[in-house]
Amino acid sequence: MKFIKRTFLTCFLLLCGLNAAHGQEVRLNAAVADSAGFMAVGEVFAWLDAEGNVLDTLALPVPMVSAAGLEGWVFALDTVGREIFMIHPTGVIVAHIEPPLKGRLRAIASDEEMLWAVTDAGEILHSENGFMWTIWDFNEEYKGFYPAMDFRAVAAGGGSVMVAGLTEDGRPAAFTSSGSGVVWSERILNYTKQGRPLYLRAEPSALEFDAIQDSFYLLCNDGVMFRLPSCSHCNSIDYYPVDTLYARVPLGFDVLVLGSDGFKILEKP
Repeated sequence: MKFIKRTFLTCFLLLCGLNAAHGQEVRLNAAVADSAGFMAVGEVFAWLDAEGNVLDTLALPVPMVSAAGLEGWVFALDTVGREIFMIHPTGVIVAHIEPPLKGRLRAIASDEEMLWAVTDAGEILHSENGFMWTIWDFNEEYKGFYPAMDFRAVAAGGGSVMVAGLTEDGRPAAFTSSGSGVVWSERILNYTKQGRPLYLRAEPSALEFDAIQDSFYLLCNDGVMFRLPSCSHCNSIDYYPVDTLYARVPLGFDVLVLGSDGFKILEKP
C-alpha cells in the first residue's frame, strides 16, 4: 500500500473556547466536514469554514459529544447516551431515535453508506438511514474469546470499520471488521519508538478515518494521537499539548483537530 507523505505546518488557534453571540465560552467535542468547511457540535452547533474559523453558532438543548455526517445530515449523541439526534444542516434537531440498548451510546461515525455507533456495554450498531438500527452484541458473541469491552470510539472507511475502548482491566483495545460488522479481529496497539517495542497505554476518546492517509487515527487522553495504517506493523504515535483529543476531521488535504484546554489545531500541507 502506497502512502502519501506530507509535511505539516501546525497552527495553534483558539477553539473549544469559542465565543458565542452572547459572549460566553463554549466547548466543541466533535465535527464533520462538508464541501464548504466543518460543522461541529458541543455546547452549541457551530459552522466553521475550511480554515477552521467559526462562522456562526446555534444553541442546542443539550450538549453533544459525538457526531457523524450522512447524506447532508448530522447525527449526534448527547452526554446521556440514550438517543441519537438527527440534525438538519441549519442546526435544527428534527428527530430523536432511541434504539433498545443495554448500555449508553458513546460514539457515532459514518462512511459513504452507513452509520455506526457503539456503547459502553459492548454493543455495535449500524444503520443505512439513522432510523432503523441493527444491534450486534460484541461482548455476548465473543464471550470467552475476547475480553468484555467498554467501547468509547468507532470509525469507518476504506471498506473497514474499527471500534475501540477499554477492556475490563482498563487496557485499551481496538477491533476491525471488513464492513459486515459481524466478524471482528483484534488490532494490536503496539508500536516502535527508538527501536523499542511499546504498547499504547492511553485511554481512547475518539476514532477517525483519513482516506488520503489510508489510516485510522485513535485519539486519546494525554494528547495522544495513534495512527493505525493498513500495515499492522506500521503503527505510530504523536503527542499534542492538550489533555484530551476529541476529533480529527479531514477536508481534502486539510485536517481539523479538536482538543481540550481551549485548543484547535489546524494541520495543513
